[in-house]
Amino acid sequence: ALLDFSPHPNIELMTLTEIVGVEGIPGDFRVTVVHNPRYVNVRTCVSCDECSKVCPVDLPDKFQMGFATHKAVHKVAPRSIPNAYLVEKGEYCLDCRKCEEVCPTKAINLDEEPWYEEIQVGAIILTVGYKLYDPRPAEELGYGRYPNVVTGLEYERLASRSGPTEGIMQRPSDGALPQRIAWIQCVGSRDQEHTYCSSICCMYATKEAVLAKQRVPGVHCQVFMMDERAFSKEYNAYYEQAKDMWGVNYTRCRISGLREDPLTHDLFIHYQDEKGELHEDRFNMVVLAVGSEPPPKAVTLAQDLGIELNEYGFCLTDKFEPLDTSRPGIFVAGAFSQPKEIAETVIDASGAAARAMRLLSGAQGTVSTAIRLTGERQVRHLSGVRGSRLTGLDYPPQRDVSHEPPQVGVFACHCGTNITAVVDVPAVVEYARGLPGVVHARNVTWACLPEGLEEIKTAIREHNLNRVVVAACTPRTHEALFQHILRQLGLNPYLLEFVSIRDHCAWVHYDDPEGATRKAKELVRIGAARARLLQPVHRHKREFNHTALVIGGGLAGMTAALT
Repeated sequence: ALLDFSPHPNIELMTLTEIVGVEGIPGDFRVTVVHNPRYVNVRTCVSCDECSKVCPVDLPDKFQMGFATHKAVHKVAPRSIPNAYLVEKGEYCLDCRKCEEVCPTKAINLDEEPWYEEIQVGAIILTVGYKLYDPRPAEELGYGRYPNVVTGLEYERLASRSGPTEGIMQRPSDGALPQRIAWIQCVGSRDQEHTYCSSICCMYATKEAVLAKQRVPGVHCQVFMMDERAFSKEYNAYYEQAKDMWGVNYTRCRISGLREDPLTHDLFIHYQDEKGELHEDRFNMVVLAVGSEPPPKAVTLAQDLGIELNEYGFCLTDKFEPLDTSRPGIFVAGAFSQPKEIAETVIDASGAAARAMRLLSGAQGTVSTAIRLTGERQVRHLSGVRGSRLTGLDYPPQRDVSHEPPQVGVFACHCGTNITAVVDVPAVVEYARGLPGVVHARNVTWACLPEGLEEIKTAIREHNLNRVVVAACTPRTHEALFQHILRQLGLNPYLLEFVSIRDHCAWVHYDDPEGATRKAKELVRIGAARARLLQPVHRHKREFNHTALVIGGGLAGMTAALT
């Protein structure tokens, strides 16, 4: 629902945007936001990577936790939203501007400035998350001084198949596979500075130890803990499985310091076991299971929104209304209210959405706190905004093509040089013109840009096409876009066949242009043959019975019924 070319019609995504002020009452908030520049137009960026190739600046990759670098112009993550590059602008850009010069669609503008906008909303939901504790102040644990002491999140990147080592758990100092790994629990939790439990550390450390057992033959995994807090459903069973099936060792103690062998960069942990006996063990790698803290700008956000924070810096909520902030009409979900794991966060999000819908619908008793504060004006306003911000897509009636012979159009995208550098696209188009049922075939330089889309629309109208084959990049990101174009022209969106000649031809056969072109012709031939057989797929509307049955009359049942 958030992808660039398949967005939900009632979701507007604002990235690089910050709130600077909120005024108004529940049902009528005026929010001032600042849009920070990304220096790349997301509508015209085609992710061709030409800008990154010429950029001379290397910066630490935050997504890879600093284990790799990226260019100053880059994409944050492989499937980032929006699906476009951004520029981390610095003084190094002033006399360079190579990315601007090489961009084939002129999407880069290094002179872009921040801009402000005021938006009107009826309710606000805070899901600003948390930040992990930075263990550098805990100098006794050696983080930042010893290269083989890493945080849990850094270990996650090393274990990830999309990480800098492609899932091979190499230790940072020399790239060797560690044979002895230690996890130290409660780093930044349950101490003098952070008296609360972060609730996630025990289980993610257990998961990471099991991953090591699965990936590194014969590895010894030892977890040093105060106690294991296996929150949530079946987590304790997973903890027992880690011990009994995978052989993860758990030692109940509190680690007060590490020391390093400067020659091998191995680490020594001195500890006392539950029997009171002292030990000193050597490990190749140490993972710090760091806890969670309030997000960096929590205080500023609270001041801008007029909400209160609790003694730990998280959002203050009521025991019986855990999704309500101290300001009516503003709700909270996820780890900003208190440390919690993913399942609880998802539950919170659904609950906060229900609270917001209840407020916007003007249901009785929805905003009892707000009614006490603002009186009758509040209720009158809420009854006037019900559904007023919801929008839908206005499409023309669908054309009945069931009695028409297949009129197939083939559109092959150049995708800049992503495809044409390897595949002979004009030859593919010429080949497609001779296929059965194909009445029109053409090249399109950038099929996903407005100009290319207009070319496709014009050709569909002029040649009365009723089946369309698009040979381009990937259906994962662009199929919905071309389905939308068909629907705008009165065609059923399922009369589209998408052929990926970039991913399946140009990228995988970059060293064999002749073979890549031959394969592209075959894929287009198969796509055209499938297109001739395509039939419309219709969605049918059903009337719902607007009554829900709540079984059980306890606290959960009563809350569900009221919500």
